[in-house]
Amino acid sequence: MITKDNLISAYFIDNDRKNIEVLIKSEDEKQVIPIIMPFDKTDSKFIELNAIVTVDQLHENTYNKKKQEQKDFEELTIEIARKNGLVFDEYKLDTKFYPTLIKAMFNELENEDHLFALKLALFEVEKIRDSENNELKKKLRQSKNKLDVLKLAIELLN
Repeated sequence: MITKDNLISAYFIDNDRKNIEVLIKSEDEKQVIPIIMPFDKTDSKFIELNAIVTVDQLHENTYNKKKQEQKDFEELTIEIARKNGLVFDEYKLDTKFYPTLIKAMFNELENEDHLFALKLALFEVEKIRDSENNELKKKLRQSKNKLDVLKLAIELLN
């Protein structure tokens, strides 16, 4: 029996919103008991649930559950990616970062997207951005490959 006291949550479990999962506590409150029921206004279990939870609340519960599941999934994915060296923390670089950096810098030297991103990142460096050597900065902006950009950046930093 579903009561206000033993109800934990209730939400739709399918995209068509035809089935509902209800979680209730056991009498000794040591177990969670799942109940699957159809969304059928004539079904006795649904009538029992509907006395406690409205259809609007079911929709809201479902939305909140999906939203939380998405957040949990994203956090777990990032955690796994970090663990496997697929995502780098800019404040905690490890040795796995450098092979990726070298590949990015020296492969596809004229890749326009990489070149543009590299130039943007370099102009974020205070010493380059605030340099008064406008001629070198102009050459850096106009460079056509990553090696030239790096050479000019090093000159600006010296």
